[in-house]
Amino acid sequence: MKKKVQLITVFVFCAFLGVLTILNFMNPDKEFSENENRYLKQFPEFSIKKLLKNSYTSELDTYLNDQFIFRDNWIGIKAFSKIGTGSIENNGVYIGKNKTLIQMFSSYDENTLNKSISQINKFVENLDIPAQLMIVPTASDIDQDLLPMFSFNINQENILAVIESQVKGDWINVSDALANQKDVYFKTDHHWNSHGAYLAYKAYCLQNKLNEEQFDFEKVTDDFKGTLLSKAGVFWYPGDAMYKMIPQKPIKSEVIFEDGTSMDSLFDSQKLVEKDKYAYYLGGNHSLVTIKNEGVVNDQGKILVVKDSYAHIFIPYLASHYSEIIMVDLRYYRLPLTELIASEDINQVLFLYNLENFVTEKNFAFLR
Repeated sequence: MKKKVQLITVFVFCAFLGVLTILNFMNPDKEFSENENRYLKQFPEFSIKKLLKNSYTSELDTYLNDQFIFRDNWIGIKAFSKIGTGSIENNGVYIGKNKTLIQMFSSYDENTLNKSISQINKFVENLDIPAQLMIVPTASDIDQDLLPMFSFNINQENILAVIESQVKGDWINVSDALANQKDVYFKTDHHWNSHGAYLAYKAYCLQNKLNEEQFDFEKVTDDFKGTLLSKAGVFWYPGDAMYKMIPQKPIKSEVIFEDGTSMDSLFDSQKLVEKDKYAYYLGGNHSLVTIKNEGVVNDQGKILVVKDSYAHIFIPYLASHYSEIIMVDLRYYRLPLTELIASEDINQVLFLYNLENFVTEKNFAFLR
């Protein structure tokens, strides 16, 4: 009897594997995973050279993993089982309270940070216009009350204090503006939301002696499922709400991208039907973006913003104060910024990054 049960078990297991193999061959390849928000590996091109270097088998393994049938379901099952067995994180994302996902921030390269500070200082010292830094702490610092028990993250306030003490530019304290505040980050994404950016805008106005403008907020979606949800695999979590920020003193904005294309709004409504809905703000990542604003009451001139994507949801507030905003992403932009500043007659520079990106950013080497 025992032997018969073992044979049946082996048969069922082999049949299960056989059915999965057949279904995998029948299943058409997917090019993009909406849930994971990334392109999937396609069938690799064979060559003897790649085979001898063992790269072909590695590519084939990635292809089989990416194209495995019911992949999203398996990812969700894995995440569900980890949560069910008491795990506090999945793929570097903490499973926080109230269905909040928080990016783990447990280490950084001190040498990279020191080099970045040195490169920024050298750049700022050669400018004859003011430069400011707005380095934003991430949710693992501000939303500590939402972190699961036994989670571990670096003390971000210590790092921010080091940067502030060593950097040459004028420091804008965002930590104090966000401290003890609720709902300043998306629950499913690593970015701050319109409320968090608004609190930073108030700190910016205070620092620069600007009168705060008043804004109305229009909900444009309540189904934004960000990168942290994709990483954690908790695809059943509800999405976040996103808002359009409308100044009560209307301005007219034109956004011009590096390839010459443009849009007549700071918001790209077409992105709301895509997975990466955060690209609704300024159309996503670009190397160079020029924003021209008409109707600015107390015009502060032209500002250059050297930034990561945290800036995208902040700029709609800033637009009420500057007739022209030029944004540069050093991951893609390689031309000398000093030439851009001179040719565009820019009168102010702002560095805007979240802290985790700032301490890992190696592209400040291109500041010149």
